[in-house]
Amino acid sequence: MKLAWLRADIAGARRATIFLALLLSGSLLVNLVLAVLTLHLSGRERIVLVPPSIHKTFWVESERVSSEYLQQMAYFLLQLTLDVTPLNVDYQAGLLMQYAAPASLGELRAAMAASAEGLKRDGASTVFSARDLVVDEATQRVGVRGQLTTFVSDRRVSEVSKAYVIELQYVGGRVFLKAFRETNPNDPLEIQPHPAAAAAR
Repeated sequence: MKLAWLRADIAGARRATIFLALLLSGSLLVNLVLAVLTLHLSGRERIVLVPPSIHKTFWVESERVSSEYLQQMAYFLLQLTLDVTPLNVDYQAGLLMQYAAPASLGELRAAMAASAEGLKRDGASTVFSARDLVVDEATQRVGVRGQLTTFVSDRRVSEVSKAYVIELQYVGGRVFLKAFRETNPNDPLEIQPHPAAAAAR
């Protein structure tokens, strides 16, 4: 009887040893997979883009953001678009494209490419000095007026009054750039009807 018990104990011990060995092997395999995944994902992190500095508090709703946030975004996008040199225009255009609304991506990319080509061809740099800014919170648009100064080889060649409208869109927790275009300095938000549209009525 004792011999049968001993044999049963040895068989049970073997089964336990095999089970523990399999468990240890599975644990090592899982750890190895986790280590590989960690190494693979270590250089990939999600970057949330916001204005580089926040000077005012702001609020966010389901489809729009406050005028304070629109104002800060407008200044940031103005710098990317208008404070450019032949050396940094491609880099800043790439940053701007990260904010482009999907429906406006092609148009904005073409406009930035044309601007970059002109700056490189002429060896020119531009600086925009904002004078005043108007926000239309309801339509998520910002109108800006100021002076656009152009330099060629460290020589100022022009300084003209310009106005721009920046159309933004808040979708899925992100603010996108829908449009960035020059407008009339007397009506930067394009509130008044255009003469052609008024004549057609």
